[in-house]
Formats: sequence, C-alpha cells, structure tokens
Amino acid sequence: MKIAVIAKTRLPVAEPFRGGLEAFTHALCTEYIRQGHTITVYAHSGSDPKLHIKGFYGDEHRENRYYEIYEHDEYLSILNDIEKNEFDVVHNNSTHELPILWGVKASIPVITTLHTPPISKLKAAIKICSSAQNLHFVMPSKTFEATWRPYLNKDAKIIYNGVDLAKWPMIRNHPEYLFWFGRIVHAKGLDIVLDAAHEINMPLKFAGPLDDKEYFDEHITPRMSKNDTYLGHLNQLDIHANMSGAAVAISAVRWEEPFGLTNIEAMSSGVPIAGFNRGAFPELIDTNSGVVADQKNVKSLVKAIMHAIPLESNKVRLHAEKFSLTTMVKEYINYFKELI
Repeated sequence: MKIAVIAKTRLPVAEPFRGGLEAFTHALCTEYIRQGHTITVYAHSGSDPKLHIKGFYGDEHRENRYYEIYEHDEYLSILNDIEKNEFDVVHNNSTHELPILWGVKASIPVITTLHTPPISKLKAAIKICSSAQNLHFVMPSKTFEATWRPYLNKDAKIIYNGVDLAKWPMIRNHPEYLFWFGRIVHAKGLDIVLDAAHEINMPLKFAGPLDDKEYFDEHITPRMSKNDTYLGHLNQLDIHANMSGAAVAISAVRWEEPFGLTNIEAMSSGVPIAGFNRGAFPELIDTNSGVVADQKNVKSLVKAIMHAIPLESNKVRLHAEKFSLTTMVKEYINYFKELI
C-alpha cells in the first residue's frame, strides 16, 4: 500500500523524542516500512531520513512571531505535493486544521488519528467537515473518543497505540528506585511525583526534555533531594536501561491524556505503573500491571505506588503485549483496506 503520512511538523521525528507524538509517529512509520508498505512522511526536515522524509521546513521560522503564517504555507505545500502523487490513503497525524479542510475535497481516504483534545481551530474544522465522505477518524482510547464525540458527525475507529515489544524487552531485575520520564512541563505533574517519592522515602530517577524551564526552576529544583536524579533528555535505549532498577513508573498527569505511551513502554520493560485516574490511564492497565490512585492527590498516589511495587514483572510484561506495535499497524492497514 502507498501511504502518505502527515506528521506534526513543529518538531523532528527523531531521537531523542521531544514527546509521545514524535515517538508514536516514528514507530508507526518504521513498522509501515517493515510490513512492506511504501510511505512518504511529510515532517520536519530534520526528521529521521530512514522514514522516507519529505520536509519543507526545518527549524527555520519556528521561533518567528509570524510562525503561524509559515506553518500554513508548510501544510499547503504538503497537501499540494500529496495531490501530485498517487497515494492509496493519507494518514494524518498532525494537529493542524488544514489537512481536515483539504480532506473534504480529497479523492482518496484521509484518516486522521487524533492526538490532542478538542482545541479551537481543529475542533471547529472537524465539527464542520467530519461528515465528508473521505474523512475518517481514529482515536487511541475509548476515553479520548468520548471527549471528541460531540464534535464528530460520524463514528470514529478506536485503535490503541502500540510499542515495539522487541525494542522494550523485559529488563526489571533489581527494583530500587522510582522512575518517571516525559516532557518536563506542569501538565505532566513531575512535582507531584517528587512529593510522593519523598513521602515513601525512595530515590527517584527522572528523564525528559526540559520544555518549561520556569516550571523546573520554581517547582522541581527546590523539591529535589540528594536521592533524586535528573538524567537529562535521553534516547529510548537509555530510558530502557534505566528500567532495570525501577520499582514503579509513575504517571501524575494533570490533564486528560489521550493515551500515555510511556506507560506501555514501562510495562513492556516489566515495570508496573501507578497513576491518577486521568484520561486513558485506567484503560491501559489491569490488576497485574498497575494501580490507579483513588484520588488525585499525593497521599493517594503514595498508596498506589506501594501497592504496585510487589507486582510481578512477567505478568506486567504479559499485559503490555496487548499493546503491540505490529498489531496496531495491522489494524490500521485493515481499516485502510476497508476504506479504499
């Protein structure tokens, strides 16, 4: 199958990944290629060339005060190029409204996987255009589908995100510290994780891009003790290596996260997870792989962590195998075949 993949273009789809969307897009496209499909990935020009990248901009203009104008031109260039080529389907993973508007007149199926909550321009475009014949939508969780349902004029397909299980083999063998990884921003709740680690008196290791320095300086640095270690912005191989000593991976997000890929990466490595009842988190675990905190506070999170520590790594890994990248891509391809 010949697939045009539209990525979110603001950041490179390359390691070390700045966020879950970049990691998802890279894994998705790698698996498309492995399964024998021909793809063109429209992305930031600094993305991994092994993915067959076609980029119109790199870092230029990204900090410009008129960036939104350049971004519109970028997506218009992408859509114009797609029209000049004979693709079977378009798989849109951007968070921009233009691929939705363009999809109304598209002659081939345009499947959009939604990765962000209903936001103004994208929400408006989908509300107005989603009844178009060739526009179709995929959601990564049932919870997330419910948030978008009021703005969709047709049913969405639910396909859970997956991870490369071979890239995240079970490694947990000497649990001795708590672990957190993700973008360091207020919404991800690292400050809550630190407070919980101190309540339990366990060391915490954490990693991720420092996307909000003010938050880090005001809420993270003052909280850190000698038992807390910031590992920096790591690639996936190094993140996985740190899973070997992780007792629990923690999710303390302050928003309704659509999926939460880091949870699956941790469970695939044999690390149980503990987190708040926010977004898709309760959908991702069972009683053998993680614990949902009763309430959204530190005391409740501490209790969840303590109940998660004894969970057996082999059972945690077994549950994670339900979220296989290979299975996910096969589901996408089968869905595309139905629409062609």
